[in-house]
This record gives sequence, C-alpha cells and structure tokens, in this order.
Amino acid sequence: MADVISIDREWVGAELVGAIDQERALSSGATARAGSPPHDSLTVLYHEIAESDLRHAAILEIVATRYGHTPRDPAQGGVSGILGQLKAQVGELGSLPFQQVWNDVAAKARWIHWLAAWAHTFETLGDLDSARDLASVISEEKEHQDALQSSLNRLIQSRATADDHTAGSGVIRGT
Repeated sequence: MADVISIDREWVGAELVGAIDQERALSSGATARAGSPPHDSLTVLYHEIAESDLRHAAILEIVATRYGHTPRDPAQGGVSGILGQLKAQVGELGSLPFQQVWNDVAAKARWIHWLAAWAHTFETLGDLDSARDLASVISEEKEHQDALQSSLNRLIQSRATADDHTAGSGVIRGT
C-alpha cells in the first residue's frame, strides 16, 4: 500500500497567494524601473520583465486554485503594486545605476530559489502539473537574471574603464 501524503492545502494556498502578490509587486517595480532605468539600454528589458512577471502571477494563480484559492480580480491587488513602485523608487534614492541592477540580479536569484523549492515540493507531492508550471516560470526568471547579470557586467566594465561615468562609483554590498 502506497503512503498517503497529507497536504496542508490551506497553508499551501496562502503561501501561493503571497507569491502572486509578490509577482505583481515585482511587475510594478520593473514597470517603474523601465520608466526610469539605471541605464537607457535597460528600458526594453525592464518592460519585458514587467510583462513576464504578470504572466508568472497568472500561472501562480492557476497553481493556487489547485489548492483551494479563489482567483480575484488583479485590480484588487493594486495596493501591492503601488507599494512595489514606491519601494523600488525609495530604494533607489542615492544608489548608483550598477547598484540598482545588482539589487535586481540578487532579487531574481532569491526568487528563483524560492520557486525551485516549491517546484520540488509539488513534484514530491505528486503534483507534476504544478511542478511543470513552476519550472516554466523558473526558466524565464533565469533568462531575465542572466540578462540583468550581463547588463551589470557591462555597467561595471564601462565604469571601470572610464567609458561611462554615469554608472557612478562605489562598492556593491551583497545581502
């Protein structure tokens, strides 16, 4: 007889709702960053990230419905979007362009790890559809992380070689 896994569906659903809100906030932050990018060359990338984060929120909502979540109108999540934009703008005050990109690379990495833990959990629970859904989100998040990393590399190289003094100077401190 196979072991039956007991799933705390209420907790899983609540965690996924938090992830939906996080993706929407990330989208709002990327939209704000696209409007005032750390470097002009990043406008298109930040728009792309904002659009994909909204798609990711929709995917997470599909997964959450498998655990009892009732979808809500995305407009109802407007407060988290506004807070995401404000947080992004306040966090950038006085920061250098490459520090802003560094923060975005680090945030993507943390988010990818969180998503990977959930994909693993769903696979362990036998929910292969949810694991696959998250794997597709992870893949796109990694592409954006790589693009941000390449941009960070160029900004730092440009500043180090004195090609672009708009990148600023200073030390990047990881968290």
